[in-house]
Amino acid sequence: MMLRKEHTVNSNESNAAELDAASGAAELTGVPAHIRINDRVEPVDLAPESTVVARWWFDADVNTTSDWRSYQIIVTDHPLSGNTVWDSGRRDYDGDVNIPLDGLAMPASTRYWLAVRVWDADGRVSAWSHPATFGTGAGEHWQATPIWVPADAAAPGRIDESAEFDLPEETDVATDDSFFVGDRKAADEHNSRGWAFLRGTICLPDKPVVWATLNVTASSTRAARQFVYRAWVNGTFVGYGPTFPVGDEARYDGYDVTDLLDAGKANAIGALAYTVEDQRFIAQLDVHFADGETAHYGTGPDWRTLPGATIYPDSASVGTQYFEAPAENVQAANYPFGFADPDFDDADWTPAAIRGDFATLLPTPTDKPTVRYHAPASSRLTDDGHLVLDFGRTWEGGVRITRAAGYGPADFKIRYGEVLNPDGSVKWHLSAFNNYEDTWHLGDGGRPTTMETWGLRVFRYVEIIPSVDSSEALRHLAAGIGADGDGTAGDRVEAAALVYPFDRSAASFTSSNATLDTVWNFCRNTMESTNGNIYADSWTRERAPYEGDAWLQQHAHLAVDDAPALAEYSVDWLIANRTWPTEWPLYLILAAHDAWMRTGSTRQIADHYDDLVALLPTKHLDEDSGLIVKDPGESSHTDGDLIDWPPVERDGFRFGRVNTVINALSSRTFADMADIAAALGRDDDATRFAGIAKRMRAAMHERLYDAEAGAYVDGLTDGADGARIDHHSLHASAFALAFAELPESQREPVGAFLRGKGMACSVYAASVYLAGLYAAGFGSDATALIAAHDGLRTWMNMIDKGAGATMEAWDVENKPNTTYSHPWAASPAYLLPEGLLGIRPTAPGYAEFEVRPQLGEPGERGAVDSAAATVPTVRGPITVRAERVTDEDSASDAGAVRVTVDVPDHAEATVLTPQGTVAAEHLASGRHEILLQPAKM
Repeated sequence: MMLRKEHTVNSNESNAAELDAASGAAELTGVPAHIRINDRVEPVDLAPESTVVARWWFDADVNTTSDWRSYQIIVTDHPLSGNTVWDSGRRDYDGDVNIPLDGLAMPASTRYWLAVRVWDADGRVSAWSHPATFGTGAGEHWQATPIWVPADAAAPGRIDESAEFDLPEETDVATDDSFFVGDRKAADEHNSRGWAFLRGTICLPDKPVVWATLNVTASSTRAARQFVYRAWVNGTFVGYGPTFPVGDEARYDGYDVTDLLDAGKANAIGALAYTVEDQRFIAQLDVHFADGETAHYGTGPDWRTLPGATIYPDSASVGTQYFEAPAENVQAANYPFGFADPDFDDADWTPAAIRGDFATLLPTPTDKPTVRYHAPASSRLTDDGHLVLDFGRTWEGGVRITRAAGYGPADFKIRYGEVLNPDGSVKWHLSAFNNYEDTWHLGDGGRPTTMETWGLRVFRYVEIIPSVDSSEALRHLAAGIGADGDGTAGDRVEAAALVYPFDRSAASFTSSNATLDTVWNFCRNTMESTNGNIYADSWTRERAPYEGDAWLQQHAHLAVDDAPALAEYSVDWLIANRTWPTEWPLYLILAAHDAWMRTGSTRQIADHYDDLVALLPTKHLDEDSGLIVKDPGESSHTDGDLIDWPPVERDGFRFGRVNTVINALSSRTFADMADIAAALGRDDDATRFAGIAKRMRAAMHERLYDAEAGAYVDGLTDGADGARIDHHSLHASAFALAFAELPESQREPVGAFLRGKGMACSVYAASVYLAGLYAAGFGSDATALIAAHDGLRTWMNMIDKGAGATMEAWDVENKPNTTYSHPWAASPAYLLPEGLLGIRPTAPGYAEFEVRPQLGEPGERGAVDSAAATVPTVRGPITVRAERVTDEDSASDAGAVRVTVDVPDHAEATVLTPQGTVAAEHLASGRHEILLQPAKM
């Protein structure tokens, strides 16, 4: 059996030759590609004994798409030649996106390779795909012991204050966050005791290695709300972690390190870890040899450790009221450069101290984040000798400074910021009250030196300030990156960005409006740079997940990359760890429903069905009226109604015991829960939830809609029979439009009312508002708001203010403690392809989807002449282009809109007019062109 010619296996089933003969000589031009195992890219740390599911795209030109009908999957135990341990045989495809590998044994510390080929209706067969590896982690079978630096070796270190810096006098900086509720954390006086260098060496036998997986975790993520370790194998960085655990478990990550090992030689594993709480690190290297042996090498008393206090002395925190993380005032003269290399001399290091076992170790079911390096987009030397770098966009992580040999010691202050001060310096006293300043005392320059930030700062700009004696060293560094001169070989500064894997080629958007293109790219870049290893509100201030934020971030993330595993884990985490506002838990039902519709997987909704039902606002459901009736509470307390944040963005909303926003959102949760129940065969629940949603919406339209104003009131004062609140906020009508299925007679008046409001809401509420406008057919209004330049409440204002990622608020004027790194604020990443072009799944996994372009009428506010987008889906990319026909194109069709739709395999499309009537339906895989005449529009 051949796998793309160069990959061969020996099948134990002996049916491959028969299948090859039966398929005939003709071959399809494409090949299965984009293989995903459990929605991940070649995972090697799947849970032992778990079910494996596979999916792929067929990589062929859309004009010659295969429309494949059957497939064969084989699983082997070697990437080149080996035994076939699982073979599906040729099977007819049943339409499900994820194909289970039923019966495949998945013991701990196992590795496999999967390949697939497909047949079309005429019996033509594709080539075999390139094999994709996958495997299991250590599971419960760890042959390793948690370790750390001995407690008596971790004396605190003091910062070197000998370097003199000529710094301008600064005014006092406020440290109180007026939007924070709760006690401030006390700074740890001796955070230098949190640092630990850990190192182990392994002598591998001199025989071929087939595969190797490094399993790693550490504790605790709690105090600093970030990863605990960075790990290297033989001097090569492999990853950092862990992510936040859902409960009391520890989450470990598995890394494929096969290509980093040297058989018959010494090999080294190195880690640099930081935490001030529950200091434990554990690692296990699983190595499988060609002779069939699998060896396990784990942390234990033979590992060597070095306290980090003399390298990273006691320092201030770069955190906020929510977390503490150390400034890195590194003493490079003491740094153990090369400590993860096999030949490093660790004779002076201390044997590792054994720490208590982890009670539960579970794999992290996401892809593995890594480090990427980026040169500055621009740089300049200031008149006072500071080097200011602009990386062009926001990154999370820090910097890497490389200095060539031959230069003397250098002392630099490194300041990070999300924006600049008015004088052009970096705003390192952030609006969120972080103080992003590190001090690096670099070595004597006797050899090339590379130093890199360990922890996590969020920044677009970096300012490097030399000590009085280091000005010349900084000029050399500036010359190396082109800030002053032609460059000096070997000297450079780069952003060391911590990024979750992201495929920049997966999605695209272009239009005839340059502002829309700019905003979409701004939002897509935000998703790439700020995802992290779990969805978080922002890694600047709070470093914590929130339900509403996760719903929005998931929506934007899945619109620009086919990577649903991170979203699934983030929502799972939040289901177990709710936050306080009334609305937030409700969004988890929407998120689970959205994920199911986009991926076709019922895993999350099935595993957490009872948990999702428990999130429904049933306890506040008034049986007589069908409405949600509750005391509004306080926004920053449990079950307090939020509406919008900050409060200044509420458009004067008035609270009552019946809240229109809460009812609209609740009606959507019951409707979505009805869909979920039906998908899982829980028909009684589905009927009950659908009935509640229908009755709640009918009561809203009867009691909360003000026909005279053409808008919804904010609510009712004292209960379902209370008086109407005499106020019509944007939010009441916007949430009703988005979530409550307005009667046709109410849509136009509500649309007109909202048109007069403009953007009278926050960035968060804007996503709901704009999605509702698009869904109701008011596309031009929504597009105009996304493309707007005027005023504070625009995405272009964020860009104009120097933000490198989407902001928490429209402007610092709206929220003084705002941060410039909130991925949930990047809603145009999905609003434009799903709203302006109307690409939306109507059946799970995009088995059916609709396209509803809303270019607007020529000359109308918000109208565009053309727009095109590619959206990645689990079935393959969907590409839609809509363009207005001109006289030059076709005089007879001038004014019509030409719509081109690329439908992936095993999907079906319906094209709608802007008014929502069907123009073409049942469009199967391939490229289709539809002309929407003005009369149909």
